[in-house]
Amino acid sequence: MAKKKRKKHGKVEARQMRARVVFKPGILVLIVLVTFLACFVFYMISAANTPGYWEKEIVADMHLDDNDSSSGKNNRRSNIINPVPSSSRAADSRMAEVAFIGDVGGLTANYETTSGMVFTDSLPDLAEPRMRSIARGLLSASPKAVYLWYQTPADLEAGSTTIKALVNSIREQKEDMPIYILTAIPADDAENTQQTDTWNASLFAMAEQIGLHYVDVSTTLKANDGTLAPAYRKDETTLYTAIGDQILTHVAVDE
Repeated sequence: MAKKKRKKHGKVEARQMRARVVFKPGILVLIVLVTFLACFVFYMISAANTPGYWEKEIVADMHLDDNDSSSGKNNRRSNIINPVPSSSRAADSRMAEVAFIGDVGGLTANYETTSGMVFTDSLPDLAEPRMRSIARGLLSASPKAVYLWYQTPADLEAGSTTIKALVNSIREQKEDMPIYILTAIPADDAENTQQTDTWNASLFAMAEQIGLHYVDVSTTLKANDGTLAPAYRKDETTLYTAIGDQILTHVAVDE
């Protein structure tokens, strides 16, 4: 019995003499910091030795941030349905509550409009200072919407570029302004019909690209051969009344 007690006593002494490991949180923090610094230095060396790294990565991230910050502004435009579908007819008084820009003299002569919200500048006359002046005028007048209407220009590409610049000027003053673009009147002869159809198609593409409301006023004016129907050639009042009807019965629901 004495031997067993000594043996047990020996184990107790051995356990008491075993070295204890003391955990120090500071050492773990130091290890993490050293590891992080080593990885960062390695990353910087790798980036510096990669041609065009900053242009591809850093600048790309900056553009991504720009897109994210402007996404809220573009959400409204992304919901636009083109061509604008038929709607309940608005009152004729709407023509006095919106602005018209372009070849609109004949149209506005047949409806009551508001002074200071009708601009009959031709496309070639729309230099940048004039665009800014129109945009400031629209900001002061505060129309419900803006309608752009230009007949087929000789240079379709230049015409599209000018309209886009005008839209940008308007949106610089009032970002959320609803902007409509109307199709051109059909040509009187078959020779120019294709040019007009091409212009109207380019207006549709532009509307989709930059978020305009596209109103097709030309289809209902066409004869079977695609030219302007004879009834509208004889009487301008009949022509512009039909166009006004299309405007008033095609109002975007999210305006």
